[in-house]
Formats: sequence, C-alpha cells, structure tokens
Amino acid sequence: MKELFKKLIASFDNHSKGFSSRKLSAFIGVLVAIYITQKHVESSNLEVILVTWLGFSLLCLGIVTAEQIITFKNGKKDEQ
Repeated sequence: MKELFKKLIASFDNHSKGFSSRKLSAFIGVLVAIYITQKHVESSNLEVILVTWLGFSLLCLGIVTAEQIITFKNGKKDEQ
C-alpha cells in the first residue's frame, strides 16, 4: 500500500518513477462518470453525460484527438 502511494505522488513529477498522468486523468474521468451517472443524472440525459465523460477519458489517453472531434462534429469538408 505504501508503494502505491509513493507511485501516485511520484506521478506529479517529471520522471518515470510514477504512474502516467494521462492514465490517471482517464481513470478519474471514468470514476467521475460512474458516480455522476448513478447519483445525479436523470435517465433522459444519461447517454449525453456518458458520452461526454468517456470522450474526456479518450482525450486524456490520446486515443482521440481534439482535431478528430471537431471534424466529426462539423463534418468533413472536401478540399480540392
């Protein structure tokens, strides 16, 4: 348990002794999504909230980029 806390604290430094901050951010995003959807969201808004928080997690992990989200939202423009 002590080693876990050491690595967690070391995650905020600029060396490789701790966990990845991207992974920690994505993990916190998923935990917040679970908590908020269970406690504070009506069933009519559930889908929008889940997509928002899971999208944040994907951004933190680098699986999805902001450019991809903007292109998806606005549609792809044909440039010639």
